Amino acid sequence: MDILTPEFFDALVTANVIIGLAIAGRRFLRDIRGPLPDDAPEWAHARYHPASAIRSSNSSSSQDS
Repeated sequence: MDILTPEFFDALVTANVIIGLAIAGRRFLRDIRGPLPDDAPEWAHARYHPASAIRSSNSSSSQDS
């Protein structure tokens, strides 16, 4: 039981913080790079995904006819 020292627990906490930050960073980058949700405003689609905004405006204009 000599391993249960304060330094060991400090190392465990540090390891948990590093792993948690890595997982949160990965999730954040995946959310940033992913597609916008369908309920996002049209200006957001036009600004961040211009090709999809062109497609959606073309499809909506063809539906009006």
